[in-house]
Amino acid sequence: MAMKFVILTDTHLVTPGRLLYGLDPAARLAAAVRVINRDHPDIAFVIVTGDLAHWGEAAAYRELKRVLDGLAAPLILMMGNHDRRAPLRAVFPDTDDDGNGFVQSIRTFPAATIVTLDTADEESRTHVGLLCPARLDFLDQALAEAPSDRPLLLFQHHPPFDTGLPSLDRIRLRNPEALWTVFEKRRRPDHMFFGHVHRPITGTWRGVPFHIQRATNHQVAFDLLSEKIPGSLEAPDYSLVQVTPEGLVIHQRPFLYDGPVYWLHDRAAQDAPDATALAG
Repeated sequence: MAMKFVILTDTHLVTPGRLLYGLDPAARLAAAVRVINRDHPDIAFVIVTGDLAHWGEAAAYRELKRVLDGLAAPLILMMGNHDRRAPLRAVFPDTDDDGNGFVQSIRTFPAATIVTLDTADEESRTHVGLLCPARLDFLDQALAEAPSDRPLLLFQHHPPFDTGLPSLDRIRLRNPEALWTVFEKRRRPDHMFFGHVHRPITGTWRGVPFHIQRATNHQVAFDLLSEKIPGSLEAPDYSLVQVTPEGLVIHQRPFLYDGPVYWLHDRAAQDAPDATALAG
């Protein structure tokens, strides 16, 4: 079996009429929705991996709902460190609930099992991630239930490891060893997906491959030294994930690109005097 889905992350919606770092998060998200609907009618779902609203306000979640109601595909929402569960649920009453109030779920598709974890720590207000015993128990049970005949894809907002960006590494998941203990007891994921970092990063954590991507609004600048979080206005991405019996492929797409597309083997394009000539 095969399956396609789209990942969005860190939408950071604000109240209508307000900008964030000079940008309109709702307008940028709406642009992503238009492109996804147009170019990916065959996807199984769209998942948004946390930091849905910048200040966790009910009005921001209502604005998020207004935009995401335009999606043609089913939607999965996750918690990030900027989010608040109560206002999120007030606006999205069908948001996942693991039975303990956390926004967590397991979904089994013919091509893969999707497990989402809630790493938000609302009480600390430090933006650091946490998996408490109740959330770890949910993961333990989910991994025990997951079919062994298909890939297991795990999603959580906070990475459990250092990325090399000091400003983000100090607010990663607080208790990675507790997470790993569950993996060792039950099963390691076949792939992990994170939000939070606002940068395109791939690699492996203790042998498990992972994927992180740019946000839909503002980005974190490439800075391997600063303790304060540096911002940038790099173009936003979404990711198209294709799961097949042979493996998994991730395409990152800058959905606001509106420049020319041309044939690389076209001699006229090769000899263009400058990039503006390609637009014709």
